[in-house]
Amino acid sequence: MNKIIYTFVILFISQLNFANGLDSILSKARELGKNKNYTEAIKAYESYIKNAGDINLKEVYIEIANCYFLVEKKELAVKYIKKAITKYGFTEDDFIYSNTLNEDLSKYALSVIYDNYFDLRAQYLSTVK
Repeated sequence: MNKIIYTFVILFISQLNFANGLDSILSKARELGKNKNYTEAIKAYESYIKNAGDINLKEVYIEIANCYFLVEKKELAVKYIKKAITKYGFTEDDFIYSNTLNEDLSKYALSVIYDNYFDLRAQYLSTVK
């Protein structure tokens, strides 16, 4: 029994350390973005996404889209917004009311994807159980 408890404690500690490491990557990405170091922020966000696993990344995808938009890579910004729609259910209301999405990017992206929005949304809805 003690061996089982010991194994559980070790697994719990390693998961906690992994989560703390992910949190520090996300904090670093946000700080880089806040300081207008968008290229480095994008790298940090991509590292976070690569290691985050199966958690909801909707806001992270929007944050990385903002960075791409602010370095004039509008196509990549729209690509990440499309991912936020198809993977995490980003909605029309999110375009309007999001505190995260850059206002200019919101207008631009919505105009670009408007004709395909419902197809993108349907992709997300097909994954919801």
